[in-house]
Amino acid sequence: MKVKTKLYLGFGFILIILLVLASYMLFTLNQQHKFMEEIVQENYERVKLVNSLKSDTQVTGREIRELLLLDNKAEIEKKIPEILALREQASATIDSLLLVPSLNPETREILISLRSYNQSYSDYIDSIINEVSNGTTESARQLLIDDSTNIRQIIITEIDDFTAHEEELMNQSLQESEQAYEVALSALTIIIIVSIALVLVVSVSVVKSISTSINKVRQVMTKVSNIKDGNFPRVEVNSKDEIGEIGLAYNEMATSLETSFKHEKELKESLQDENWIKTKHTELAIEFQGIQDLEEFGQQFLSKVSPLVQASYSAFYVTNGSGTMNRVAAYAGNGEELPQVKFDIGEGLVGQCAKDKKILSFDTLPSNYIVTKSGLGQANPTTLLLLPIEFEGDIYGVLEIAKFEPFTPIEHRLLQQVCETSGSSIDRILDHMRIEELLSESQTLTEELQTQSEELQQQQEELRLINEQLHEQYKQSDDKTKELQRIKEDLEEKNRGIKLSSKYKSEFLANMSHELRTPLNSMLILSQMLAQNTDGNLSEKQIEHAHTIYSSGTDLLNLINDILDLSKIESGKFEVYPEEVLLNDIEAFVKRQFLPVSRHKGVYFSIDVHSDAPSILFTDDQRLKQILKNLLSNAFKFTNEGGVTLRISKGLDNDSRSKIKFTVIDTGIGIANDKLESIFEAFYQSDGTTSRKYGGTGLGLSICKDLASRLGGFIEVESTEGQGSSFTLHLPDFEGLPGLTSSDIEVAVSEEIAVEEEVEKEVEDENVVAEETKEESKHLLENKVVLVVDDDMRNVFALTTALESQKMDVLFAENGKEAIHMLENNTSIDIVLMDIMMPEMNGFDAMREIRKKEEFEQLPIIALTAKAMKTDKEKCINAGASDYISKPVNIEQLVSLIKVWLYNEGERHC
Repeated sequence: MKVKTKLYLGFGFILIILLVLASYMLFTLNQQHKFMEEIVQENYERVKLVNSLKSDTQVTGREIRELLLLDNKAEIEKKIPEILALREQASATIDSLLLVPSLNPETREILISLRSYNQSYSDYIDSIINEVSNGTTESARQLLIDDSTNIRQIIITEIDDFTAHEEELMNQSLQESEQAYEVALSALTIIIIVSIALVLVVSVSVVKSISTSINKVRQVMTKVSNIKDGNFPRVEVNSKDEIGEIGLAYNEMATSLETSFKHEKELKESLQDENWIKTKHTELAIEFQGIQDLEEFGQQFLSKVSPLVQASYSAFYVTNGSGTMNRVAAYAGNGEELPQVKFDIGEGLVGQCAKDKKILSFDTLPSNYIVTKSGLGQANPTTLLLLPIEFEGDIYGVLEIAKFEPFTPIEHRLLQQVCETSGSSIDRILDHMRIEELLSESQTLTEELQTQSEELQQQQEELRLINEQLHEQYKQSDDKTKELQRIKEDLEEKNRGIKLSSKYKSEFLANMSHELRTPLNSMLILSQMLAQNTDGNLSEKQIEHAHTIYSSGTDLLNLINDILDLSKIESGKFEVYPEEVLLNDIEAFVKRQFLPVSRHKGVYFSIDVHSDAPSILFTDDQRLKQILKNLLSNAFKFTNEGGVTLRISKGLDNDSRSKIKFTVIDTGIGIANDKLESIFEAFYQSDGTTSRKYGGTGLGLSICKDLASRLGGFIEVESTEGQGSSFTLHLPDFEGLPGLTSSDIEVAVSEEIAVEEEVEKEVEDENVVAEETKEESKHLLENKVVLVVDDDMRNVFALTTALESQKMDVLFAENGKEAIHMLENNTSIDIVLMDIMMPEMNGFDAMREIRKKEEFEQLPIIALTAKAMKTDKEKCINAGASDYISKPVNIEQLVSLIKVWLYNEGERHC
């Protein structure tokens, strides 16, 4: 058992005894306190309260007698509340006594009886007070004389009995307390005597055990001062107490001292090694002073260092400033074994050591690595060490050294310190060599300067002559500069003329479009009506002539449109309006346009949409459809057998301009290889002769190429003459547009699928539906009044003829003012067809004036214009037009549009 444990047990035992004594004393005091508390808090307090009740009862009797003696009413009213308060206080005192929890039954019976008498006494007092309050003082006095003495005396008697009972209980409690104190005092005396005996026994036992163990340790430790050889005696430890731990600590200390003796010896040997290293390092530093040549320094370095570490081979490499390590010296080597004298930084072990600026060590070398020879024989070194030579963070050289045995730590440290200080020596030698080179160069330059000075004197004279020539040339140059300025001004003037010409060209084309479309409008309307032969009075030949006129007019209209598109592209006024385009919409458009053409020509037509094609594009919908329409029209034009295929797939992965491809493949006549580039030129035709089989303007492919470029893409073509062609349109595709939800896409796709499914049926039933619709709507326009506003009588005649065939009443006006006048004087006009380009008042101004009048706010006005610019429709709508149609007018389209607006107008009036 440990000394600490023994002490803890001994003192703990004493502490327990003290705690027992203290606990017993506390218990005794607590009992005495309890007895006193019972006497004070219970018996004494009850006696105190009962005496208070007795006093209140006696005071009440005195106060009631004084009340009966008073004659002043104010004094009586003041005295009554005091009496009542005394009675309430007496009742409260009895109630508080009854609430005490430790009451014995006898005491509680006395209090209950007392409460009953007190209540009777209170009732009696109340009766007297009521008599006094009513003014019958004599009756109150009679009540007092008859009854009060008996009730009050009974209450006082009960209180005296209660007080005597409580005093008897207090005396009993005091006797019990004295007996308990005497017993506690006797027990405490016995406990103290026993505790003192036990403490003495425990103390003697603990002290004896500790002193014995300490004497054993002291005897061993006194022998330490006489020890000389470092072998210390050990303490025999037989116990696990603190003395045993002291013994163990002493034994450990003895072991530590023995180890210190050994370390001291080793340190002495280490200091000797360090002294040797510093001595040799100092000797080498002295040897290297004054050397001004790198090769001499390297040779001296190796010849001094190699023997110190017993090296059998060494080499010294120095950087040349261009990333190469040159060997400047070697020790015990020859040219056959050491063929390489240069290393790039990072090349081989030498270059790697220079690159990493770290020591490289190899303890096992192959047998054929290097051979060291002597007169007696040769052998292979087994250990190789490479050390970098640095100065201020820059690499200056590498020491490569080998020996037959491994390098000892002292040799390794010597080499490392020598290499660390050699960098400064190499830097000094290099600086010296650079200074010598500069001095040599300076002398050479001085000699050259003397020679050049003589040459400069000669050249100065030549420069004077050249300066005169240059002055003359400057005059000529100034004249040329002025001439160039005049040429520049001429070119700017011509450029302004070209821009003005381009503007005039655009305006000319727009005006020519209007001038050409106006007569075309009459020609197409009348030829279409003749071809329909509504009256049945034309021969087949005449109907054929009418069809030919209508077809020729349509071709002329297409030519005008192509020329306008080409001119807008060339002038830079062509605008692109990108929007979200669904691929299914494109597919449905193509089917609607070319399935009838396919059936008419008797060739098949298919659309192949690959699964990897994006479902949504962001491009100009109108221009994309225009390109596809031109490419497919060409394909059908040049294909008489086989068919045409539109293939839609994902674009090229390596080209941002090609995210989707539209490929039109036909089995037509094909294109010769030497003409593949020229087909995209404006007005080019594959067959340019007057007897060519396939007609056309030669603008379609040119426009397609320019449109594709404007949309950010390009067109490729592949063709084999006689077998067919393949035109591929590449377009960029921007997906994930903001504002477009998946539900929008699903609805749009479902709508396009529905259109696609109905395309076949619509095409097949087209003629039948048209005839039925024509019959059903034959009389819808009958007796409707239309006002035609146009300054060209040919258009008026054509439109009048066409509309009268629908049994409409036609009125006409030659300009906007006349139209407004007719509207004001004729309230039967149902609809107005308004031309735009007119004298006096054009169509825009006329429509604005009409809309200003309240009675014409809902009047349908359809704008007719031969100008086909993209913004014309917006201008017409903003001016007040209900709708817009361009010339030449398609009669069926116009009639349908009139029916729509008259029908909607009728619904509004209803």
